Amino acid sequence: MTHQFAGWLEISTYGEGDDVLYLVDRTPIKIYRDEPLADQLGFMDGHFCTVRYWVTDKEASRDEAVTEFLNTLSGDANVQFGSHYSELTGYLWTDEECKVGGHDLIDRLKTDVGKYLILEIDVAGET
Repeated sequence: MTHQFAGWLEISTYGEGDDVLYLVDRTPIKIYRDEPLADQLGFMDGHFCTVRYWVTDKEASRDEAVTEFLNTLSGDANVQFGSHYSELTGYLWTDEECKVGGHDLIDRLKTDVGKYLILEIDVAGET
């Protein structure tokens, strides 16, 4: 089964964290919930995944994006998202991690903030 996502990459806040990556649907009828991208990708955690994504400067179809930019990653996935607090000091930090085959997908996509993303994820063994 292929999981598909598409939208604009933006940095926003989550709790007290101020540099969390989101995939935003800018259409009048929003499809995506306002959740951080790493949180939406939590289903990948612990599974072998293949990730394909295309980043463009404008909204594009998959075929249009393929001709502009292609990047493929494969490997074991490690996905974590969560905020850490202390009763004494309050907010400490937010974990935002999505590694596939040792590549940090979230860090890579943060370099493309403001651009349009088409993301496809295949999880091994899923039908």
